[in-house]
Amino acid sequence: PGKAALDLSQLKLLVDPPREWQQEFVDGWRILRDWFYDPNVHGGIERWNAVRARYEPLVAHVATRQDLDYLFQELAGEMQAGHVYVQQGDQPKVERTPGGLLGAEIVADASGYFRIERIFPGRDWEERNRSPLDAPSAKVKAGDFIIAVDGVDTRTVKNFYQLLQGKGGQKVDLRISPRADGKGARSLRVETLTSELNLRYADWVSARRAMVDRLSGGRIGYIHVPNTAVDGNRELFRGMLAYADKEALIIDDRYNGGGFIPDRMIELLARKPLNYWKRRGLDPQATPMLSHNGPKAMLINGLASSGGDALPYYFRKLGLGKLIGTRTWGGLIGISGNPSLADGGTLLAATFRFLDTDGNWAVENEGVSPDIEVIDRPELLAAGRDPSVEKAVSELLAELTRHPGRKIVAPAAPTSFGAPTP
Repeated sequence: PGKAALDLSQLKLLVDPPREWQQEFVDGWRILRDWFYDPNVHGGIERWNAVRARYEPLVAHVATRQDLDYLFQELAGEMQAGHVYVQQGDQPKVERTPGGLLGAEIVADASGYFRIERIFPGRDWEERNRSPLDAPSAKVKAGDFIIAVDGVDTRTVKNFYQLLQGKGGQKVDLRISPRADGKGARSLRVETLTSELNLRYADWVSARRAMVDRLSGGRIGYIHVPNTAVDGNRELFRGMLAYADKEALIIDDRYNGGGFIPDRMIELLARKPLNYWKRRGLDPQATPMLSHNGPKAMLINGLASSGGDALPYYFRKLGLGKLIGTRTWGGLIGISGNPSLADGGTLLAATFRFLDTDGNWAVENEGVSPDIEVIDRPELLAAGRDPSVEKAVSELLAELTRHPGRKIVAPAAPTSFGAPTP
């Protein structure tokens, strides 16, 4: 439209919050009624009309947008279904000023300074997985002392992170010394993180991977799938390539945050080699490249949800191996989008529900139960153990003893174009 465009930068709208909240309550109630997978709204329209009559008088007492969300949460609870979420609308938010983090465990030392206990490895080519003290130029190691932050002596604070308050994502100057007396200190300038979540998650996975490798003598591969969206698909793809030569696989579905229905993921796990190719100097390689012929086990728990419910259900359905751990969350009434409210808030109405191949409702509000129940007791986890992993390794090693895998070895190449060598 060019110069003829109407300038809306000064446009203002007068909103009467109580009237808007009344409208939004009715709209939210209607959205749940009209978009939910079951036209009877889990109990009949008469019941749903009664739900409105019960809660609508309370709208007159709503004093803030948060109060309205509380009412919406009660309304959502009346659906008696998973995935019916309340998402905030237009309401005041306090701007967060993040503290700085270094991607390391920092502990107090008797000297009064703070010591770097360990540094979480990073992948510097991805910003979300960057680890400041692990950068090649940092030249910092576990056991070094942080003497000062931006010129402030660390002995002046009881909590190290006081010195990084409000400095998330900023460059700070650290004085690093290999000695507890601070001698030989040098300056190091780093850019802090605002979250260590990805680094600590990667460290947790690496510890489980190393545990499986040690307990199995290198015979079993370990893959954790954090969700059934982008990260989970990427990790499964990477893991199946990395562990194509392992005799068995552990697929860890614990804490899986869901995402999409994991039909593609289960297809990859179910693949078997169709043939092999011999290349000069290499062992025979399978087609499909992403396939595995050995036994498998899947770990599950109560924090495996949505797509994380579906993945172990499919795993059992296809007979790929045993499920080990505790019952999953049980949320397979799913969402695919619906209209939002006037101020941008949303009540998500679950629009589809899981049926088994016999036409029965399944998984929702039940979860997927393990074949072998194992409880990851917190004191064992704190001691560096992982009962579910240990049980899976034990089960798979026993399976390999009963049914040892057969390694494909190429025969000698033929010596002529006649009949092949027997």
